[in-house]
Amino acid sequence: MKKIIAFFFVCFLLNSHFIKAQDSCITAYPFCSGTIYNFNRPAGIAAPTGPDYGCLSSQQSPLWFSIHVTTSGPIDITGAGLDSADNPMDIDFIYWGPYSTLTGVCYSQLDAAHIAGCDYSTNNVIDVNLPSAVAGSYYIAMVSNYAGIPANISYSQTSGTGEASCVLPCSFTSMTAAPGACNPADNKYNLSGSLNFVSPPSTGTLTVFGSCGGSQTFSPPFTSPQNYTFNGLNSNGNSCFVNALFSANSSCNINQTYTAPIACNPFLGLAAYANEIGLKIAPNPSNGIFNISFQSGSPDEVITITDIAGRKVYQEIVVKSTGTYSKQIDLTAFDKGIYFVKVAGEKGSSTQKIIYN
Repeated sequence: MKKIIAFFFVCFLLNSHFIKAQDSCITAYPFCSGTIYNFNRPAGIAAPTGPDYGCLSSQQSPLWFSIHVTTSGPIDITGAGLDSADNPMDIDFIYWGPYSTLTGVCYSQLDAAHIAGCDYSTNNVIDVNLPSAVAGSYYIAMVSNYAGIPANISYSQTSGTGEASCVLPCSFTSMTAAPGACNPADNKYNLSGSLNFVSPPSTGTLTVFGSCGGSQTFSPPFTSPQNYTFNGLNSNGNSCFVNALFSANSSCNINQTYTAPIACNPFLGLAAYANEIGLKIAPNPSNGIFNISFQSGSPDEVITITDIAGRKVYQEIVVKSTGTYSKQIDLTAFDKGIYFVKVAGEKGSSTQKIIYN
């Protein structure tokens, strides 16, 4: 075992914090230069799955903290782990970075490419070494209690001209977007979700809006988590996204994608389209010659006539017509019987039956 770092037993002109340790990256405690941190850690807490823990083949009772570099330069954060009798105990550590923001880091960027340091030795020492820390960058660190017994873990910055601030800028840690089921009465659905953020501004507004419709605005004071709901969105199966943005800090924003449910009542759209274009056929029954008319509004519409067996006997493309479109159609070259006249546009289609006798 390496000897316990002596600075923990020297009186510094610093504050000492005795606070509950954080169990996941999402609730990582911000680190400040000039502060000694002391955490009393219980045993038996499982580390979350998902991150790449690098050299740590075991992760137990994790202690997480974040580092926001505010002054460029080297930063060396050292510490140690002690048991209840102040004896050295085996701890391990890993840290990831640098990042330009903490938004989304906990969910997808604690990966092998971002591992900046890792130690799985048998000593009780923490040494998070950032030799070239750049102002504005972020790091995430995790200390693992390998010994698996109640412990006290302490750390602080012991050298380096760089500095870190525990007053984090505004950032989102997560966002959800859950579409509800399609309502067959109107082919609409509702969307609900939740926002989690830290250090929100004290002024302005928080606006949540969707690319497929819906918007909601909140006023300060802002409290995380913040729930939101959009009602009456169109069920069309489209790919959509939701954005959340603080007006007082436009860089503090987040997006979340989702897929809208497909329409659950296809006849609803057909009926609306039929009413819109007002398809008329006369006379009906006819002697094979009849007039068709409708209100054209789509860039292109297609008139198709099929017999009762589904065979196409007539088709015409109406290109960029506006207003009332009318035409006389002659089916006398075909057998008498029942035919179906269909007009289809970008908004839907309308079909009517005609009897030729």
